Amino acid sequence: MVATISADLVRSTSLSTQDMMKLRSKLGDLFEDFEKEYPGFWARIVRGDSIECFVPEYRYSLRIAILIKLFVKVLAAGYDCDELLQRHGIRFSIGIADINYADKVDDIINGKAINISGRNLDKIGRKDYLYTAFEMDRAPLSLSNLLDSYVAMTGNLADSYSAKQAQVVFYKLLGFKEIEIADRLGIYQSAVNTRSSSAQWRLLNAAIGNFEELEF
Repeated sequence: MVATISADLVRSTSLSTQDMMKLRSKLGDLFEDFEKEYPGFWARIVRGDSIECFVPEYRYSLRIAILIKLFVKVLAAGYDCDELLQRHGIRFSIGIADINYADKVDDIINGKAINISGRNLDKIGRKDYLYTAFEMDRAPLSLSNLLDSYVAMTGNLADSYSAKQAQVVFYKLLGFKEIEIADRLGIYQSAVNTRSSSAQWRLLNAAIGNFEELEF
């Protein structure tokens, strides 16, 4: 089995055309970095504000989804846009299942995994402030519901971050040390530590790490 991530920008219409083009370009750069870090990964932006990711090693799907969310939150903080986009960044849905065909050159993802993630993304209700979904094919309903709630709580934790907290946690999830993050951001290491602690970094890191240890 593999994972796919279907996502879209929250309230993307509040972005100016210029800011949308900047955001899309920066997302493209991020996806190129992910391709180096996660062999076989690739992603595409479709219909202007929608994202589809192919994640052959399904255990990394939650980390990647949260990284994209944090990345967009940080960028949105610098744009004149809707508060919901700045708070949530993206809605995302993870589907774990078989895939029939996925090829970056042909620009095709076809199979049950993408059908699941795409279908559930469409079901996410903005009025209920629910911005995530998770489903694993052939899993017992009780397990699927449990993991769906687990992913939702992880996503809600990331939603609670300020842009400065999101920036620090983003780099920590990529494996950077605090002194390296401080150098990148031009701040003191103590400030990195403070933002990390207030963002409950240990809790988020444990949640994602535990997800990656699951054997489906």
